[in-house]
Formats: sequence, structure tokens, C-alpha cells
Amino acid sequence: MKRILNRKISKLILFVLVLIMMTGIFNYEILKVHAYPFFRELQHELILYKTKNYKVKETEHFIIRYCMEDEEMIDLIAKASEKHYMEVCDRFNYYPKNKTTVIVYDNPDDLMKNASLKQGKPPMGVYFASTIQILSPRLWIPETEKIEDVFMNEGPMVHEFTHLLVDDLAKGNYPLWFTEGVALYQEYLETGYIWGENLAYEGKPYTIEELTNDFDEIDVMLAYKRSFELIKERAERKGFDDINRLLEDLGDGKRFEELFMKK
Repeated sequence: MKRILNRKISKLILFVLVLIMMTGIFNYEILKVHAYPFFRELQHELILYKTKNYKVKETEHFIIRYCMEDEEMIDLIAKASEKHYMEVCDRFNYYPKNKTTVIVYDNPDDLMKNASLKQGKPPMGVYFASTIQILSPRLWIPETEKIEDVFMNEGPMVHEFTHLLVDDLAKGNYPLWFTEGVALYQEYLETGYIWGENLAYEGKPYTIEELTNDFDEIDVMLAYKRSFELIKERAERKGFDDINRLLEDLGDGKRFEELFMKK
């Protein structure tokens, strides 16, 4: 495994150097969209290596890795993974060529470590390096509730799968608030869930500049709410094809600020 990673890293470094020489100038966005998929692949291979002893269940579009403790959960997770696959892919007019890896953790610490999360409460799901990583529904759904209903309607699968599509299409060339807003909007379209519906701003809603530059420092709940509102307003005003054109331009290395501020 280490030898494979070293070989891929060497190829990546060579590729980046050649790209810089070919462009003649250092263009950050262009360089990023060409180099990013290689870095992401390295991270993906490392995650697969760390979970190589997990059990595996394959569906039409997903490869799900899980621990023995979640044997009873795996059919539910498989069902939830596939439920909105075609609707979401149709909306983006993009269908991943490879099956998507889903990793189910029965230990929150393992999720935090493998998803490179440094601190805070473990999320019920996270997208990282072409993988959807989730906590077992057993760990966050109360025994008093019907686990299938909660996971199908409130689980993380649509949200995290949307992150994967955005990442594939834009090649990492986007601010965090944008991909969160798009993912929350997909949840809204598929399940009717409105993020932050009952939350109120104490002052003016966050600006795009604040979301772009300070997303991790401002109120997280209101930041997500504002991200959802911005994407919903734009998609409903200009059509979702506008979001798709934006993703295509981002994947070509164009600057997000210049694209999104266009009316």
C-alpha cells in the first residue's frame, strides 16, 4: 500500500510541475482543478486501506463497507442509498462512472479520524475524498422511534451524495458554504425538509463574503440556513440548469466569486 501511494504521489508532483510549465504562469484555480482529483484519489485509497477489514455489500450504485455489529442495519442503509440516486443524478445530469463508497462506522472516533475531522461532535454523516462516511443509525436514532422512517427521511444519504456530485463536477473549486447550500437544497427537493425554518437572524443575514471567508467562525446553524436560502433563491429564479452551468465553469477552473456574483 505504501509503495502504491508513493508512486502516485511521485506522478502527482510530476504532473503539477508539467502543468505549471505548460501554463507559463501560476493560475491557482486552473492548477487546483487539475491537481485536486489526484490528491482526492490518494486520500480515497488511504481510507479504503484503513477499512479493508470491513464487510462489504454492493448495490447497483454503491459499495457499502460496514462492521459486523451493523449487519441488521445494512439493508436499510442500502435502501436509503439507492432511494434518490436517479432523481439527484438526473437533476445534475451527471452519473458517477464508479460506484460510490459508503462507510458505516459503529465507532464515532473512527469516523472523525478517517474523515480528518479534528474536533466537535461527530456528525451523522460526512463526505470526504469520494466517500460517504456515516455513523450507524443505531448510534443516533432513539430506540423509541422507528429507525427506518427516521433514517429514510432524516438520514444523511441525499445530503452527502450531493456533496460527492458537486465535488466531482467542480473539482474542489468552490467555497464550503456553496456545497452545503446545494446539498441542503437537494434535501429540500427530495424530502421537503427546510433547513433552519424556525431559526431567526439577530441582525442582517450573512453576506456571501462572510460565508466564503468566515464559514467556520460564524454561527454554524445560521450559516447553513443562509447557504440554503441563497442556493434555493438562485435555483428558483434562474433554474437548476444555472447551478449546473456554474459547476461546469468551476470545473474548468474559473473563479467562484466572478461566476456567482453574476445576476
